[in-house]
Amino acid sequence: TDANVNCTIYADDLDVINRNPFYVRLTLSDSFTSVYIREFSKQLNVFNIFNDVNPSTSIYCLKSLQTLRLINTNLPILPDIKNFQSLTSLIIRSDNGAIGQHLTPEFGKLKYLTTLELSDIKNLEDLPDEIRYLEYISSLTLQNIPNLSRIPDESIGKLTQLRTLNLTDLPSLSTIPTTIKNFQQLNIFEITKTNITTLDLKGLLSLSDLKITFNSLLETITITDMSSLSSIDICNNNELLTLDIQNSNYLRTLSILSNTKLTSVSIANVSLYRDVIPSIVDNPQLNIIELKNVSGLGTFGINSLSSLKLISFGNLPNLFNVSIRFIPQLQTISFINTSSIKYLDLTECNLAVFPESILQLKLLINLVMTSNRLSTLPSTLLTDLPNLKVLNLADNYFPGNIFQPALPNIRELYLSKNLLASIYGIEEYKSLQRLELDYNSILLIPSEIINLSTTLQNLTINYNKLSYIPYEITNMRSLQSFSATNNRITADERTNLFRLFSPSPIHVAF
Repeated sequence: TDANVNCTIYADDLDVINRNPFYVRLTLSDSFTSVYIREFSKQLNVFNIFNDVNPSTSIYCLKSLQTLRLINTNLPILPDIKNFQSLTSLIIRSDNGAIGQHLTPEFGKLKYLTTLELSDIKNLEDLPDEIRYLEYISSLTLQNIPNLSRIPDESIGKLTQLRTLNLTDLPSLSTIPTTIKNFQQLNIFEITKTNITTLDLKGLLSLSDLKITFNSLLETITITDMSSLSSIDICNNNELLTLDIQNSNYLRTLSILSNTKLTSVSIANVSLYRDVIPSIVDNPQLNIIELKNVSGLGTFGINSLSSLKLISFGNLPNLFNVSIRFIPQLQTISFINTSSIKYLDLTECNLAVFPESILQLKLLINLVMTSNRLSTLPSTLLTDLPNLKVLNLADNYFPGNIFQPALPNIRELYLSKNLLASIYGIEEYKSLQRLELDYNSILLIPSEIINLSTTLQNLTINYNKLSYIPYEITNMRSLQSFSATNNRITADERTNLFRLFSPSPIHVAF
């Protein structure tokens, strides 16, 4: 629309605002239509218009205006916008269709503009090339503009002072400007609800917060060389297939959530801030996770990733606690140069073979592999894992006799819900303090268990096939609790056992 508002007919700025067909408060408010006027100069610096849909075009005569907020109005953007030579902040939310398909080239005359927000703009299809002249702009928000399909690549690349960029709810936008690499001052970047298919971000050295969510066509994300990146949030991108993060320092948060087709995550050459735990949740098609040269990562945990087949850890010097639970298709787990791991949980991963790479974890103290399909252990377990103290192999398929050769360093051994028939040689587990053997088919407790008198504190052997309990157990001096319920012990023998154990401090159940 061509226009040339006659500003000579107004006595002053107050006269201008009085021509509007609605009440304007002279005390500035963030919630009502109001203004701020300097007391001495009588110049109007701030004008907020809320839900008053027919503002007068006389507004373009407010040549001292510094901040203009138009919320749910229908003020058209006229060439007279060039009058706002002092404007630093322009916020337009919900234009009721007043803004056309294109912004006037005079938009580029707002040379001191630092904040620009365009939200809920119905018809706008692009930004003008003249946006290149807004060289002081530090914050740009484009939100809920359904027809916006073009951001001029070369022109927006001139906005080198940009610190915040929000591209949100832009369903017609299919590409991100390649000149984004020029934004070396950019701190915050959000890309949400666009139609981009590929995102390659590289070398934004000041970027600290990155959010990529609800992009329905996005298939690949590559994030590299971000030395200041602190937070990454990648969620609900339903077509996302691959994610690659490389060369980043001191991440404080990393969330990879609910990307329904994501198959591969690779994180390499990244430093995590102390105590950061990456969140990789609800990505049902995720096949591969690769972590390489990730420093600062102390604890890593994932669970219920139904399609995960491979996970690898390479050169993670600070990693000490790993929990990988409820991963039914896991085939390969690899540990390379991760000797600091002390706690490993592989519960319910459908493993039929003990992963050999676990034997590289020389400092491992606690190993949990419950609810798998294991039936054998490596013969070198004792020598390869000399520091192992807790071994939980409940709910597997270990048959026959308890493991031999014995594991004399083990303090806690959990073997409930297996196929064990005997525990001959148990006396060779010389450090054993806790032994759980429920739900097996064990026929007897060898009397040699008395040799563990100074170490064994807790023994449970419920739901087995015992018909006899060695009376010597009453003299096991360290034993605190002993439970052997639901076996084949007769009522008379149970009565006898209670009588025998009653003088001892051992808590018993038969």
